[in-house]
Amino acid sequence: MLGVLIGGLFTFLFGGMMLILFFGARGIEEEFDARAREIQKVRADAARTPRFIVVSQPTGPRSDRLDEAFLCQVQQYLEAEQLLADEFVLQPSMERLYRESGRRLRH
Repeated sequence: MLGVLIGGLFTFLFGGMMLILFFGARGIEEEFDARAREIQKVRADAARTPRFIVVSQPTGPRSDRLDEAFLCQVQQYLEAEQLLADEFVLQPSMERLYRESGRRLRH
């Protein structure tokens, strides 16, 4: 009789723990699904925002020399700024944060 009582109690406790585990896992999955839906919504909203830099058609006659020279200046400026950013990430300080690259864009 005592063995049946202990066995029933063990079965009851084991079943309760399994229910707790099942419902806990289901809650975690619902949380993951909610986050995935939120991420999809944010991505869909981001896809609908206008893109200002995307050029779908050429605007007119091209001036290749001017464009290439300006793009070269922009590239050099961005490389200098990236170098400063890399230095700041490796050794952050107030001086490195507000230091200028010394390069200026001229048009």
